[in-house]
Amino acid sequence: MNLVEYAKQAAKRYYQPGTYDHAVRVAGYVRENPLIPEEFRERCIALALMHDLLEDTEYPGDVEDERLRRGLQILTRPEGVEYVTYIRQIRDSAAGWPEVYWVKLADMKDHLAQTETLTEKLKEKYIRALPYLL
Repeated sequence: MNLVEYAKQAAKRYYQPGTYDHAVRVAGYVRENPLIPEEFRERCIALALMHDLLEDTEYPGDVEDERLRRGLQILTRPEGVEYVTYIRQIRDSAAGWPEVYWVKLADMKDHLAQTETLTEKLKEKYIRALPYLL
């Protein structure tokens, strides 16, 4: 089974429907991004599908692919870490973990695009953090 199929199965199994839909949209943004080099595309799509599993579900994190497992860990904001600090950590890891960078940009894009659920507080959080990734 390839990484994307594994990620789809894990996402379907562990996410609630709304979170699953979000993950699929994030994966779609990643798939459509012409700036992502082909060599990273499959892992980026898989990571996009799984990016909230550790933070929002009971997913055990037992994915065999080491880069995918480590990418999930980097994308999971540690408890007590302020959002901008977390985004700076992602930015600083981009040279070694470009997959994480691309997925986080797509994640933020999706959150900002969901105007029916975007509160002023969330909008401010993402707008304040976005320049650190651009």
